[in-house]
Amino acid sequence: MLTVNLPEDLEKFLRAEVESGRFASIDAAVDLALRRLLNPPPEGLRTEEELHRYMYEIGIITQLPQKGVDLDDDDEEELIEIEGEPLSETIIRERR
Repeated sequence: MLTVNLPEDLEKFLRAEVESGRFASIDAAVDLALRRLLNPPPEGLRTEEELHRYMYEIGIITQLPQKGVDLDDDDEEELIEIEGEPLSETIIRERR
């Protein structure tokens, strides 16, 4: 186990990123930051496909997206109102 002491502003930033749901945990956020530090994106990534291939090669994603498959079909989406606390708050509370 590694313990890292961060300046207060960076710690607040990490916590806010996790609370927003962008990352599952502080460990996940730090992991991605270190992977990007070790493997900065090459100059000249011009297409989404090049970005996906780069992310796959360094382990950020585990498979390449399928071409021509629209997983986000906005025409059929209907929002569902959920009562109670936000899901992100439930997840954070349960992980503590």
